[in-house]
Amino acid sequence: MKYHDGHPISLGDTVRVPVPRGTARARIVMLEDTYAHLEIDKDFVAWVERDCVLEKGSVVIEWLGANPFAHNDVRYAPVGNYMFSPVDEHLERDI
Repeated sequence: MKYHDGHPISLGDTVRVPVPRGTARARIVMLEDTYAHLEIDKDFVAWVERDCVLEKGSVVIEWLGANPFAHNDVRYAPVGNYMFSPVDEHLERDI
């Protein structure tokens, strides 16, 4: 897998992703092409692998710092610290 700029994507890379208030930092913790992953929640990994929910050309990221989508609104489902992200021009290496 490669970033939009042609650099290879590696587990543990720090990236910037767009969020409603600008950008947020995260790290890549799982790759779609091999299902390789870092030491992350084993139940999450099992679910991803069992149900094949990681789409082609995507990665799983884990937020560094506060989750930009965290909320306390009981009308909506809680958010976790992992997010599926397509590998496109919006997923930028944080150099």
